[in-house]
Amino acid sequence: MNDLPVPILLDLYGTLVRPGSGAWVGRFAELLGVTPGEVWDAGKPFFQARMLGHMRTPEETVDAMLAQLGRAADADTRRALAEARWSFFHTITLYDDSLPALDELRARGHPLAMVSNCSAEVWPVFDRLALRARFDALALSCDVGVAKPDPAIYLHAVEGLRVAPETCVFVGDGENDEHLGAKALGMTTVWIRRPDARPREVRADYTIASLLDLPALPVLRAG
Repeated sequence: MNDLPVPILLDLYGTLVRPGSGAWVGRFAELLGVTPGEVWDAGKPFFQARMLGHMRTPEETVDAMLAQLGRAADADTRRALAEARWSFFHTITLYDDSLPALDELRARGHPLAMVSNCSAEVWPVFDRLALRARFDALALSCDVGVAKPDPAIYLHAVEGLRVAPETCVFVGDGENDEHLGAKALGMTTVWIRRPDARPREVRADYTIASLLDLPALPVLRAG
């Protein structure tokens, strides 16, 4: 039996942090004199480009959405629109168990990697929430150019940890069929069922209600 601590890959949104507030949409709509629905619809075509790192700043998103809406904006309005978009990232918050669980896992010697479908705008959030230093590797879709459930993004994480994928445990809330991608590489999968999550069915090897439950899982105790 391998007596080394098991490497753990963790999702970001819905696992470690609560997604930010959608209040920016109302402000964006107010500034342009359109409806919130029109703002949502204008942003949808660019979701994948943002996730894969082709658009990296709120300003790029604003310009693309203005073009989609057929609107022009002066410099002051454009700046206010970008600030509205930035405000989403200021409202991202940690779940109460996230840092205590990460610190406990690190204290036990588990190598940790984050695997997230996210835009480059999230980078300041890592420093604000003191997350970056708690991970040995980061595999972010905006930087590696692929997104979950593509196995390639998980491989970026395990290469960063210098471990084999089949030795790893993946933990996530189930968005983007992420457990399927991890399972395809032979990883043990854990579904965290947050009470504020959208209802979904996930097939995973284990189910937990809190990240603090991770150390007690048999797959980790056996490591």
